[in-house]
Amino acid sequence: MKWGIIGPGNIAREFVNDLQYVKDEKCEVGAVLGHTYAHAKEFAHQHAGFAIKDINDLLTQRPDAVYIATPHPLHYDQALFCLENKIPVLCEKPLAINGKQVSGLIEASRKHNTFLMEGLWTRFLPSFQFLFNAIQSKTIGEILHVHADMSFIAEKDKTNRFFNPELGGGSLLDVGVYTIYLSYLLLGNPDKIFACGKVNESHIDETCGVTLKYDDGKYAMLESSIITQTQNNAWIYGSKGTIRVKRPWTEHPERIDVHIINAPTQEHYPSWQGRGFQYEIEDVIKCLRNNKIESRIIPHNASLDVVKIMDDVRSQLGIVYPHDE
Repeated sequence: MKWGIIGPGNIAREFVNDLQYVKDEKCEVGAVLGHTYAHAKEFAHQHAGFAIKDINDLLTQRPDAVYIATPHPLHYDQALFCLENKIPVLCEKPLAINGKQVSGLIEASRKHNTFLMEGLWTRFLPSFQFLFNAIQSKTIGEILHVHADMSFIAEKDKTNRFFNPELGGGSLLDVGVYTIYLSYLLLGNPDKIFACGKVNESHIDETCGVTLKYDDGKYAMLESSIITQTQNNAWIYGSKGTIRVKRPWTEHPERIDVHIINAPTQEHYPSWQGRGFQYEIEDVIKCLRNNKIESRIIPHNASLDVVKIMDDVRSQLGIVYPHDE
C-alpha cells in the first residue's frame, strides 16, 4: 500500500517510521507534499518516497491513501481536495477546526464514496484497548466520573503553531481534543458544557478547563494547557473501583492501575513497537479492503460530535480563528 504524505513534519516522521510494523500489508511512502518543495525533498530523502510541488500532482501520482499532518486550519481544504478526487484520507486530529468544516468533509466523503477518518491514533493503542475492554466488562462497575488532563509548556514564539491563530494555535484543538474524546467515548454526548480558561490577546486558549455534565449525574472534568505542566493522567471512576492511566496517558503510559474497592491494586504495563501509529493504519487498510468510507472505531459521527463540543467551548471562551469562516 502506497501512502501519500501531506505535511512532512515531526508527527509524519513517526507515522512513516511505524509503517514497518503494520501487519499483513506492505506499506511504503509515495508522494510527499510539504509547505516547501525543499522540505518535501528532504523528507523523501530520509524516508523514501518522492517530493511533489503541488497538491494537484496527487492526481497523476495517485497514492492508495493520504495521511494529512499539516497545521489544523489546512486540514479542510487538503482533505476536501483528496475526497473530491476519490483519494482516501486519514487526517490528523482535529479533522477540521469547526463543526461546519467537519460536516463538509463528511458530506464529501459520502458524495464521492471515499474513505475518511480522523487520526485519533491513541484510540487504537493497546493501552486504550485494555482500558476500553475493562470498561466494557464492567471491571470497575458503572462509570460515574472521568478526569483527564493533557498539557505541555510550549515555547512562547508566535512563529510556531502553538501561539499562532493562523495555524490553529491553543491547547484545546491540539491536546484538549484527547480529553474530550475520552469522555465522549466513555460517557457519550454531554447534556451541558461549562468552560473556563486563559485566552490571550490573539483569542487562542493557553489553558482550558471543561466540565461536561450529564442529566443522570455523571460528569467529566477535563483540562488542557500549553503554558503549564500537569500530571497528564486519566482517571476513570466507577461504582466498583477506579482506573488510573499514568502519564502520558494518550501515548505509551508508564502504567495502568486498576483498583477495585477492598482489593489490591492491579498494575498493567502495556508495551508495543514504535510510537503506535501502525494500529490506526491497520484499521484504515481493513476499511479500504472492505470498501468502507468510515471506520467503525472512529466513525464520522464521533468526529462531528467531538468538534461540536469544542465549538461550544470555543464560543464560551471567545476562541476565534481566521479560518472559521
